[in-house]
Amino acid sequence: MKSDQKPPENRRRTNEANLTKGEPFRWPKGVSGNPGGRPKVAALSQACREKLSEPVPKDRTYAQAIADTLASRALKGDVRAFEALADRAEGRARQAIEIEHRELRDAFGRMTREEMLTYATTGTLPPWFPREEETNP
Repeated sequence: MKSDQKPPENRRRTNEANLTKGEPFRWPKGVSGNPGGRPKVAALSQACREKLSEPVPKDRTYAQAIADTLASRALKGDVRAFEALADRAEGRARQAIEIEHRELRDAFGRMTREEMLTYATTGTLPPWFPREEETNP
């Protein structure tokens, strides 16, 4: 990239370092980029894990008893119990969004991560984004 050109908005920033081939790594050897390590588990989460692992009558844990109850309800036709079991066992299914209007689809494709985050949290579109009156002739 020429020195007079501005990098694209969606380019990943790496603080002051420019990690191109042949330049030194961002962190010196032996120094961690994550000195605090993995975040600690919250107290409530830890208490819930401990409670779920405690035994209840019939030689099983609370977690096993809850899973059994969910399974029984799912077999009786409780859709919410089935969804809870499936979400925990298989993970939640991804939800795809398809935009049929070509101009809007292209505009969403051009949005930067920051613009997407702003739109997701506040509902505010960037000023350059085509408005409804512009897209519906």
